[in-house]
Amino acid sequence: MGTQQSARYDADRLGELAAEFADWRIGRGGSGRWWAVRGNDLVRTSDAEELRIRLHEMTDGSRYPTESGTWPD
Repeated sequence: MGTQQSARYDADRLGELAAEFADWRIGRGGSGRWWAVRGNDLVRTSDAEELRIRLHEMTDGSRYPTESGTWPD
């Protein structure tokens, strides 16, 4: 995969994750690790799909309200 293709792939994944987990700040560091931060919670992985899975696990039992101010089920 070329540099431009890789950058587009990363941008697409970031957009998808940001839309899916609006209450998290999500990014990709210079080390190539994907990360997400919400309050005092930090998740780092080497793979975007693994990040998605871990965020789902953490969001299901969330101790934080969603952006709308309601608590997750």
